[in-house]
Amino acid sequence: MDNKMTKRIIGAFAAIILVAAVVLAVYFAMNRQVQKDAEESVLPTTEVGKILAKDLELKYPETPTEVLKLYWRINKCMYNENVGDENFEKLLKQLRMLYDDELLAEKNNSYEKMLENFKKDRDSYQEKEQKISDAYNVQSNKTVSVKKLDGRDCATVITSTLVKAKGEKSTKTFEKFMCRRDAKGKWKILGWQQTNAEEAAKAGMK
Repeated sequence: MDNKMTKRIIGAFAAIILVAAVVLAVYFAMNRQVQKDAEESVLPTTEVGKILAKDLELKYPETPTEVLKLYWRINKCMYNENVGDENFEKLLKQLRMLYDDELLAEKNNSYEKMLENFKKDRDSYQEKEQKISDAYNVQSNKTVSVKKLDGRDCATVITSTLVKAKGEKSTKTFEKFMCRRDAKGKWKILGWQQTNAEEAAKAGMK
């Protein structure tokens, strides 16, 4: 076989490899796009869907402030949205993931008892056409101080919420939450109580 023939064969072979490489590149690019489109199509778009899609075992809020922001997001969905009983119960389960084991162990805080009480509160909100405003506020993490209590990290976080009933003025409520770090390092809500605007202002809140 002469050199010319050899060069032609090599050239043809190289061309085939090049075409094959281009075809494969186009195939994989299209396949990635199809997968991306499929993933995006199943991502939840509603606030309720986004909260229920959270795996709090794998990805938990890192700071007390973030815990309280999620707490109010869940409460808004439970009280403001007509989510149906099934999703209402799922939201409550997500909410309980934010609670300290000591709080959950209290007599009136079993899942069944909580569900009963939350449904009563929800029905009361709906009867009064009452809503938790989007304008809830949570103390900045920069101003939250962590202290040791009984050898465990604890922090207090102040929040404010606006609640509006039909035909009435908005009511602003301030609450102080106690959060405690559990054995896995996660900040959990241990309890809360009402506070006032003066204490909130000292924490840098308006």
